[in-house]
Amino acid sequence: MSLTRRNFIAAGAAAGASTVFGVPTIVMAAGPKEKLTCAVGSEHALVYLAWDVAKALGYFDAEGLDVNLIYTKGGTEAGLALMSGQVDYSGNAIDHAIAAAQQGKTLVMISDFMNQPGLTMLTRPENKAKFPNGAALKGKTIGITSVGSATDVIAHWLAHRNGFSKEDIKTVGVGGGATVMAALQSGQVDVALANDPYATLLIKQNRAVAVAEFTRAKVTREWLGFSQYTFTGALTRGDVIAKYPERTQKIVNALTRAMKTMETYSAQKLANALPDEYRGGASVDDWAASFSHSRPAYGPLGRIAIDGVRAVVETNEFFLGKKFTADPNKLFDNSFVEKAIKALKG
Repeated sequence: MSLTRRNFIAAGAAAGASTVFGVPTIVMAAGPKEKLTCAVGSEHALVYLAWDVAKALGYFDAEGLDVNLIYTKGGTEAGLALMSGQVDYSGNAIDHAIAAAQQGKTLVMISDFMNQPGLTMLTRPENKAKFPNGAALKGKTIGITSVGSATDVIAHWLAHRNGFSKEDIKTVGVGGGATVMAALQSGQVDVALANDPYATLLIKQNRAVAVAEFTRAKVTREWLGFSQYTFTGALTRGDVIAKYPERTQKIVNALTRAMKTMETYSAQKLANALPDEYRGGASVDDWAASFSHSRPAYGPLGRIAIDGVRAVVETNEFFLGKKFTADPNKLFDNSFVEKAIKALKG
């Protein structure tokens, strides 16, 4: 599989007490940094925001890591890059750890960014009344990020929840960003599961309307039937944990610090802290609105909850058409996050 490499532009942070965009910079680790590449399942999507924040604000640098982020069309491609050994860490959903376990392979989530699906189901404004509930999706085409991704799983679970078969809907990979609107406008899809900041931007521009906002726990319960739903985060392979525990801890340290920043900064302050290219083409104000929209979906500093994992196992059992026989507790490892949180408090 070939991945398009996109180099990030450095955020401009410098050692000492100077500031960038009014945000204090951090002291970088001295000496040569370890270079590594991580695959992220969508470009500058807020479901993967901790990766961007850690990169932009120099948190990886502070850990002595020179991290290059490459963006793929969806989580499936990022998961394949991880599983094949092209990268040692990825930003995608825990669904890919479940699929790997069904194949006898080991992918492990080491940080959970969202414990609700950070998605908004969109349709064209003129079609809003056609989708009062999930039952209205029967016979419709749903836009997802990519085939086999977490959005594909959720789309098919919605069919199951409303009493119809997987064959009663059609899913089409349309990406999670700017390409969503083209698919809606052309009629390629009837609705689409979109990421922020793009979903909120399209709504603000009156180019789309929300059918269901899965950033809210209430909506997740009503539409999916779960109070928690482990979604996107950081994954690695079992052999990477065994071989590079210190490097893995450094990755999680940076991501946990990013999660803390996301938790404590106002939306406007965080928007101002990010360079323009990290906001996916959105203005500071529009990006801040998008972050506020997604904010309820983020979990507590990366900790992974077993109830949320079990919910994803259930949806994947339906999607894959087979019972999950592995231990759900082996799909994730909270030990790195716990050490990172302890260090933040120290």
